[in-house]
Amino acid sequence: MNNIPIFLICDDNYTPYMATMIASICYNTKSLINFHVIGKGTSDNNKAQIEKMKNTFKNFAIDYKVFDATESFNIPYLSLSRMTSSTFIRMSLPDLYPELTRALVMDVDIISLQDIVKLWEIDLEDYHFAAALDKPFDAYYKFKECMNVDVDCNYANCGVMLLNCEKWRKDKITQKCLDIEKKYRDNLTCADQDVINKIFLGKFKLLDCKYNSLLGNDNDIINRHFCHLRKPWLSKYNIEGDEIKNFDDWWRFAKMTPFYNQLKLKYEEFNNGSKNNSPKETQTQYRKMEAIALARNLLKRKQNCPK
Repeated sequence: MNNIPIFLICDDNYTPYMATMIASICYNTKSLINFHVIGKGTSDNNKAQIEKMKNTFKNFAIDYKVFDATESFNIPYLSLSRMTSSTFIRMSLPDLYPELTRALVMDVDIISLQDIVKLWEIDLEDYHFAAALDKPFDAYYKFKECMNVDVDCNYANCGVMLLNCEKWRKDKITQKCLDIEKKYRDNLTCADQDVINKIFLGKFKLLDCKYNSLLGNDNDIINRHFCHLRKPWLSKYNIEGDEIKNFDDWWRFAKMTPFYNQLKLKYEEFNNGSKNNSPKETQTQYRKMEAIALARNLLKRKQNCPK
């Protein structure tokens, strides 16, 4: 039986969503999963809640590492409203876990709908990583414009990556990432994803979008990624006003976690106490949330910028 290591970058406030993701993977996968959680820290209470899930799922182990990218990488600010500095940890995971030769990285706003062994067993050949394309291509066009990229290339969505950790360390990719981040800090529109794509310029193994489906409708999806403002724990609608795909599946897995009641309360709060906002009301709420987060990050940037 496979033993699959998965990196999860997660700060404490995202633990309920991470738990939902863990439930979905364990429910659909027969292999033993070793989850390696890394971020600014997980509370003892939330760790205890995750441990309770082992009463239902016998096929996972989990450990936690505290790592502050702001301090460790000297990244003083991040002007993107929907991200935190922890996202930059992705660039250095192979160095932070030197015992691993190969691993998966998955964002915690994902659920698995099939056995992820299909992803794990993909041959990486001699590539540093495998990933699916980021669709639609808005982020790619911004990347080309803001990162001085004058060639056409595949642009990876780094929410799901199969990593060749050994090759990453050997070629000192972490240091290259840190150099690029520093050079383009004020130009980044997708944080570490832009950094990684700038280094590789399409030279990665391309995964079928079913392994990281952002918008797809097909029935063969392995992982559904609720990226950007498509959060089923907030609304059944996305920022465009369309119904979120696999919304019911996300809540089915959320119900398998000790965080279900907490998540229901958060959902009702976002929807002003009603079962669902209208699409227009949802868009208004999302935009308010984005504006608050952006203002907070810009204030932090102002406080940390050199005079």
